[in-house]
Amino acid sequence: MASSLRAKLNAMKAAQYAPKPEARPGGVMHRLSRVPVDAAIYDLKPVGLRRMGWTGGPFDVTKCLFIDTETTGLSGGAGTVAFLVGAGYVDGDGFVVEQFLMREYADEPEMIDRLAGLMDQFDCVCTFNGKKFDMPLLEARFIMCRMRQRWREMDNLDLLHPARRAWKLRIGSCRLCRIEAEILGMPRRDDLPGSEVPGRYFEYLKTGDEGLLEDIIEHNRQDIVSLHTLLIRLCAVNAEPEKLTDQRDLFSMGRTLERQGEWKPARELYRITALPRPRGTLAALTGERIAGMANWRQYHILRRSEDYEGAIQVLKQMLQRRQMPGKACVALSKLYEHRLKDCAAALEYANLARRYPDAEDDLDRRAARLIKKMED
Repeated sequence: MASSLRAKLNAMKAAQYAPKPEARPGGVMHRLSRVPVDAAIYDLKPVGLRRMGWTGGPFDVTKCLFIDTETTGLSGGAGTVAFLVGAGYVDGDGFVVEQFLMREYADEPEMIDRLAGLMDQFDCVCTFNGKKFDMPLLEARFIMCRMRQRWREMDNLDLLHPARRAWKLRIGSCRLCRIEAEILGMPRRDDLPGSEVPGRYFEYLKTGDEGLLEDIIEHNRQDIVSLHTLLIRLCAVNAEPEKLTDQRDLFSMGRTLERQGEWKPARELYRITALPRPRGTLAALTGERIAGMANWRQYHILRRSEDYEGAIQVLKQMLQRRQMPGKACVALSKLYEHRLKDCAAALEYANLARRYPDAEDDLDRRAARLIKKMED
């Protein structure tokens, strides 16, 4: 009994003089940075914004908050947490980035409170896939932190979809880092891949080593800065697409305007896209394919506009340049039969279509019908 009591007393004495582990710094980490702003941010054309999908009325960039989050996962749901929120805004001749990072999960209410205070100063947000991911996630975190009353719905200018419409044909993947490298001319150096961000943060939570956070913070800061540069470029492309020089971009913007019902400017972009290019190279072959696609869209616009003569001219040009010749022949046959009531010409093009493998039609039935019409 005495020895047991002596052992306990010795253990208590040793604990009293043992060095205590160094406590982690607490609270939300706040970073503030500033970069020069491109003056073009103050001259965003309303027509460009409208074509990008902005429906929130007059756009005041000084009332817009650029938001991007770094999260513990990409699946969403109640278990996904935005541990870092970056927010940027235009301030005079500078672009300011404020970042809020929670050092531990218990810091989330403080981070949400500080973010809410910043959001209260703005009328709308600009994001990259924020409509689908960032903003719904943040709203869920406001609710989980019992701050539902602090959440405010804001018009969201999401740049992902207009970026895809403008450049997917040329660059394929429209991830932000690829757009930076291929379109904005600002490739990242030694950047932490987004897929590694959650793992890096979990490692920090285990070790308390804040050095692990620096690459995450820089990655997020660059995302925010790129958003304001991307907004300028996208708005210019949509406002004046006729100034584009890449054939693929011209066609892509033609499709965008056509889908939005702006047939006249869309047709002009298709016309420019379809202009003959020098032959003899692989790029020229690709260009001829794009030109054929552009002429095919021109034909559809002219047909819907009931300009049948114009539509026939475009289709004949496609035949001369061997652009979708089978499709062009079938389309010509239909126009001559149904619109110009010239069954002989319709039959001629129906028979011509047999030469080409891309003719998608029941040509035998079409020819038989035309022959019967001519006999009646």
